[in-house]
Amino acid sequence: MRVSWNWLSEYVDLSGVTPQELADKLTQAGIAVDAVTPRSPGVRGVVVGLVVRCEQHPNADRLHVCEVDVGADEHLTIVCGAPNVRTGMRAPTALVGAVLPGGRIGRAKLRGVESQGMLCSAEELGLESRWLPKEQTEGLYVLPDEAEVGADVVPLLGLDDWVLELDLTPNRADCLSMRGLAYEVSAILGRPVRMPGASPKRTADAPGLTVELATPRCPRYEAQVLTDLTTGPSPLWMQMRLLASGIRPINRIVDVTNYVMLEWGQPLHAFDADEVRQGRIIVRQAQPGERIRTLDGADRELTEDTIVISDPERAIGIAGVMGGENSEVRPSTRRVVLESAVFDAASVRRTGQRLGLRSEAQQRFEKGVDPVAVRAALDRATALLQEICSAVAVGEPVVVLQAAPAYQWQVDFSPARCNAWLGTDLTLQEMRDIMVRLGFEPEATDQPTWKVTIPSRRQDVRLEEDLYEEVARLAGYDRIPSSLPRTVTTAATRTPAQRLRQWTREILLGAGMTEVLTYTLASPTDLAPLRLPDDSPYRQMIPLLRPMSEERTALRTHMLPGLARVAQYNLAHGVIGGAIFELGRVYWPKELPLTEQPCERQQWAALWFGSTERVVGQRARLYDFYDAKGVVEVWLEALGVAEAVSFRRSGASWLHPGRSADVLVGDVRIGCVGELHPDTAAGWALGRAQYAEFDLDLLLPLLPDTLHVRPLPRHPAVRRDLAVLVDLATPAEALVQAAREAVSEDVLESIHVFDVYTGEGIPTGKKSIALAFTWRAHDRTLTDDEVRVEEERVVHRWKERWGAALRDG
Repeated sequence: MRVSWNWLSEYVDLSGVTPQELADKLTQAGIAVDAVTPRSPGVRGVVVGLVVRCEQHPNADRLHVCEVDVGADEHLTIVCGAPNVRTGMRAPTALVGAVLPGGRIGRAKLRGVESQGMLCSAEELGLESRWLPKEQTEGLYVLPDEAEVGADVVPLLGLDDWVLELDLTPNRADCLSMRGLAYEVSAILGRPVRMPGASPKRTADAPGLTVELATPRCPRYEAQVLTDLTTGPSPLWMQMRLLASGIRPINRIVDVTNYVMLEWGQPLHAFDADEVRQGRIIVRQAQPGERIRTLDGADRELTEDTIVISDPERAIGIAGVMGGENSEVRPSTRRVVLESAVFDAASVRRTGQRLGLRSEAQQRFEKGVDPVAVRAALDRATALLQEICSAVAVGEPVVVLQAAPAYQWQVDFSPARCNAWLGTDLTLQEMRDIMVRLGFEPEATDQPTWKVTIPSRRQDVRLEEDLYEEVARLAGYDRIPSSLPRTVTTAATRTPAQRLRQWTREILLGAGMTEVLTYTLASPTDLAPLRLPDDSPYRQMIPLLRPMSEERTALRTHMLPGLARVAQYNLAHGVIGGAIFELGRVYWPKELPLTEQPCERQQWAALWFGSTERVVGQRARLYDFYDAKGVVEVWLEALGVAEAVSFRRSGASWLHPGRSADVLVGDVRIGCVGELHPDTAAGWALGRAQYAEFDLDLLLPLLPDTLHVRPLPRHPAVRRDLAVLVDLATPAEALVQAAREAVSEDVLESIHVFDVYTGEGIPTGKKSIALAFTWRAHDRTLTDDEVRVEEERVVHRWKERWGAALRDG
């Protein structure tokens, strides 16, 4: 908000304080002042000049030679090129030696004629030309006929003023007016406020106007009918104050409404009374599809959420936002209806946002207006229109109330708690003085808890903590002592779930994998390649109320689609392959629509896609099942649960039925690993790829309380491979479990499958499974005979159960 220093000084005594000093005090009190600028720096030697005679320049088509009366003994001869110069006009005249923003004025000879000064435009004077009417920006700035010839232009145009630019926070709507800011400055300086009174004279006639409130979103509406108005430009002093505040002067009637809005913070609107059909105003919600052309000339379609001012036949304004063109005040207007009202703040804000409008009135309505100002502003505007436009106020204002306004309220305040919160030691008298300076009324100040009455202009003060802030602001934030926080600290530690996630991340990174992060938001269409049955719980995705895009409409239930998109993107950009993993959550609702919190599961998932890097001595190859299984086994071994792990055939629809396995710890299935089903891989154009996913929430209670370590072996190991022929349906994991059961001593250190083969040389219905055994005793070196005995026991167990036979060659 832009504030005129001279205007503000009419409401509170600013003597002895400079604009910059006041700006510093306001900023220290929480009202940030971004800039303090003079309206026109350094202008002097410019007076009101009357053009007595204007003739064509003898040597130039576009120049005029003017005889100008500046109140001196002799008239001046001034050469002027402005298109609007004419005999009888008054204009700012820079005398020889005058200083303007563009430099000093001297004598000059233009095309053979000496010029003894310069007639000035608004821009040459440094006026805010972007807010001036168009006719005042094209050529000389035209002064009113009542301007005294020879008078100094600087005070006349308010060029001796300063403008403070405030950066207000949303809660300080009271400072969107000169009145509110005057009270703030009064509290800071400890000086009284002098608001102008208004007692307009009204006739005893009936106003000939009725008002109906047909919506609860307008709790109060007041209207004053005025007649016999004279139109034209507003007084120069009013125009200059509007310009300093960043508002364009338009005409007397509109300028008065804007002036009072800036003064009192209460937006007003003037309707052409002759355009209000049947002398009846109805405040209502807009009809669906209803349209109105606003004052900016735009046709706008309204919704049922919009509050409109209407007559019985049509809408004539959008409440709190902008008036309608059909009831606009024109040069021919002689009768007006002056509106002062309260509208629902949230509705006004929504309407302005939807229509893309941001008016000064809207900014004030959407933050809430002071009910005291509704009538006060109406009276002030009526008095100004009577003074400036010779208006006649017809009868008393028409007032309609739906709810009694709250002109004040009380807030409890404890001085002891205030000092405790702020860390200060302010006295009771200091706090009371601050309340009084703010215009608050503290009561029961001899009690531990005061009752403080808050005036309605301070809508932001509702809680006791708000009063603490007021005390801190006015006492000075520099009086709050600096101190370090005092608290009992404990050593930071991670929860078991956090430790498991950390270990998992470190293990997978150590295994050469790359961590990625994907969206937890997905789309039901992402599940299509997973080949899920119609009743699969994975299809029950929690929809978002306001999705960002069609690709992000629900919470994910599966982590594969996100990883597949990462792989797809990398393959499309020339990456030959990779091993990626993600730690994240999936969201499974118990029912839809949601009636309780969904089940959130912490998982890790990994995808091996494309081929490995080619290194010295090794060719690039496609990732296979054993790459994925190997990483999973490393993870399980590091967590200390490998001995309790078993594998069984997986039935996951997105995995290959013969190249996948569920992973169990004891009897609990914690996840799965395997090659993607060909149809699933084709859905993302991944080729052959491996996938694993594990539920960390299921694994956490199965982890051992302590991790056991073994001493480094002192005796060498014996590595032996066995290849056996079994039926196609025999799972390799069953052979591994049977081998562990068959050995007589704790000499089998490890066993793993390293090859499964079907094809040439293998009987029909059979497959070859090759297993690698590592034998080691902790107290001696095993002999070949001891190892042979153990192998015979293993083979015998296989033969008994599955008819397995050692493969030759």
